[in-house]
Amino acid sequence: MLDSPPCEEGVAKMKQKIFLNSFASSAAVCILAIVVLMSCGGEKAEESAVVAGAHPVIIIALDGLRADALGSYGAPVRTPAFDTLAAESVRFEWAFAQAPQSQPSLAALFSGLYPTTNGLRAPGDSMADEATTLAEVLSTAGYSTAAFVEGPPGSSDYGLAQGFDSYQTSATPGTASIEWMRAHANENFLLVLAGWSNIALEKVDALLEDSGQPEGMAPRVAEVLASRATDQPIEFDEEDLEWVRAWYAARIQVIDSMLEGFFAEIRSLGLDNRATLVVLGSNGFALQEHGDLFGESLYNPVAHVPVFIRFAAGADVRPVAKVVEVVDLMPTILELTGQPIPAGVQGSSVVPILEGAGQPPYVAFGESPQFGGQRFVAFGGMGMVSGIGGEGAELFDLTTDPLELENLAATEADRLGVVIRHLEAWEKMVAVVSLDPELRTEEDLDEDTLKQLKSLGYIQ
Repeated sequence: MLDSPPCEEGVAKMKQKIFLNSFASSAAVCILAIVVLMSCGGEKAEESAVVAGAHPVIIIALDGLRADALGSYGAPVRTPAFDTLAAESVRFEWAFAQAPQSQPSLAALFSGLYPTTNGLRAPGDSMADEATTLAEVLSTAGYSTAAFVEGPPGSSDYGLAQGFDSYQTSATPGTASIEWMRAHANENFLLVLAGWSNIALEKVDALLEDSGQPEGMAPRVAEVLASRATDQPIEFDEEDLEWVRAWYAARIQVIDSMLEGFFAEIRSLGLDNRATLVVLGSNGFALQEHGDLFGESLYNPVAHVPVFIRFAAGADVRPVAKVVEVVDLMPTILELTGQPIPAGVQGSSVVPILEGAGQPPYVAFGESPQFGGQRFVAFGGMGMVSGIGGEGAELFDLTTDPLELENLAATEADRLGVVIRHLEAWEKMVAVVSLDPELRTEEDLDEDTLKQLKSLGYIQ
């Protein structure tokens, strides 16, 4: 079950380390604060089988993978590879992506910074060179590093290649990853595999060839997709939408099958006993729950993603109900490999949670510049979707309404106000330290703003 709201004293304490920059009139930068202390107290300490030290790390980031599509997250389906992974891993029940598309989500994963801070907020943006990435830290520590990302060969890396010895866009990233992994199996390495959508699409089409696809479905799909970028988007009717849901379920089955082949290769190389394996959805997938499709919004079907961490030899196996974020994975991996976490990283390592030393509150933020600016917050068992600054906010109970169909904003005004205050403080924090000059807040933080940040616990 998702965490209940924390105690009053800690209701707005920050879950992560963030260095606040206050820009004076001379544009000089001074650091206002570092780590926020919690006043609710920690969790009961427990033994952990997690040991930090140099070892291989494999990350598989799958785009368009919503949590509720997997059996281990409650879906009434068999997903054998994912199910086996869940039986050998720490599975985070409430993990959230920072963006609705794969590129900005990967930037958050690699940098430990939110999109506004790292500069890559939407496809086509680039991550700032000033960001210190996971690959850069591990490369400095002597790791071999490689990333294989699905896409046209030779296409732009959007700044995501920082620190990788080899960064390749490929139509077959899985095959390329396996070849590289075989050549480096005896080393300490970081390997990232991201994508699989296009390959999955080809196999899904073959799988559904005789499935009773509605007549004329292909041109209708093309028409709907073409309309989404216009001011008159078309939605699927219920019959067509039912087929789209079946298509998505088949896509999950195909990805599950591809994962099983990759896992078999990991086992054959003995890496299941040496490597930490992280498997996640870089973003979810909307199926018109709110009139949205694919990655058009930040409602829960898009923001809520599966995250698994499999330690060497399956050393730690359990579900974790705390709210975590994709941005938390960079500092987590660095802590697990015994490497320093760069100053200014905004994600928080989940290792303290695993060791029973986590500190509330557990909160997640997502953002997108689409439709004038979208925001998502998960906090205290609630999910909020809004515009910038909480404009037009909708509030949902994530435990009883995971599709976010019943808006509670009118009846839960006090809880909504708390979440909005968190969002407002977070927006100021990520903007004032942004590495993108166009997104960075250049003016001083006025006295009222400082008081607000202090009252919420974001600065001391």
